[in-house]
Amino acid sequence: DNLKYDEEGVAEVSRKFFATLYNTYKFFSLYANVDGFTGAEKEVPFAERPEIDRWILSRLNSLVAEVTADLDDYEPTKAARAIEDFVNADLSNWYVRLNRKRFWAGEMDQNKLSAYQTLYECLKTIALLMAPFSPFYSDRLYADLMAPATEGDGYASVHLAHFPEPDKMKINPDLEEQMKLAQDVTSNVLALRRKVTLKVRQPLQTLLVPVTDQRQRRMLEAIERTVLDEVNVKDLKIVDNEESALVKRVKADFKKLGPKYGKIMKDLGKAITAMEQK
Repeated sequence: DNLKYDEEGVAEVSRKFFATLYNTYKFFSLYANVDGFTGAEKEVPFAERPEIDRWILSRLNSLVAEVTADLDDYEPTKAARAIEDFVNADLSNWYVRLNRKRFWAGEMDQNKLSAYQTLYECLKTIALLMAPFSPFYSDRLYADLMAPATEGDGYASVHLAHFPEPDKMKINPDLEEQMKLAQDVTSNVLALRRKVTLKVRQPLQTLLVPVTDQRQRRMLEAIERTVLDEVNVKDLKIVDNEESALVKRVKADFKKLGPKYGKIMKDLGKAITAMEQK
């Protein structure tokens, strides 16, 4: 009863999603046509692909599992939003952006072929996943992807193809968490740059990142180069919370705590406000 259907808002989200998906396919097809990639090439073994390829394929298979579960639960909105988030945040804004140079490389070596096959698999799987939501667009996308591999001999419509199943052997939760951390740190640093009007092209000396435990420290160390390249900073310094020089303030949310702790809320508010930094 509290939700308002915003038709214009939904239409705008749809336009942005399809524009992003189309631009991703356009990027792929442009270079695939130049290099003669068809999708029928001998597959690069998963274990031999670069870490970022294994990451996006892990996310892709996690997405397949999530969409399947949502559809089985009659939750098409959740399924569609999961596809949208994957295409916008992971595939377009992260994977393609970070791997452009691999597609620009001169010769078709294993590294370049792996990039093509990884992006091809992502686009094809997205076409299959979105077929129940966008029947015509997904069929055209699937047709354009499949035509070169079949050499004009014909292929089944996306609606006659098997719905994808997750390959659990390719899902790596730790790798997904590690890359999510890289995305979050990058996003926060870029937001801080915008806040103080320091453009990305201006190099900075040190990025200070506080961690909560040794596991988070190890993950940050693994993604250090990726983060520094993205935010144009020379050095990354990982510190404990106490060393971060961050000033923390905490206040009680009376609206949420009040109904539960009404009688003692005033004293509780004072106690929370008096909490020390540690």
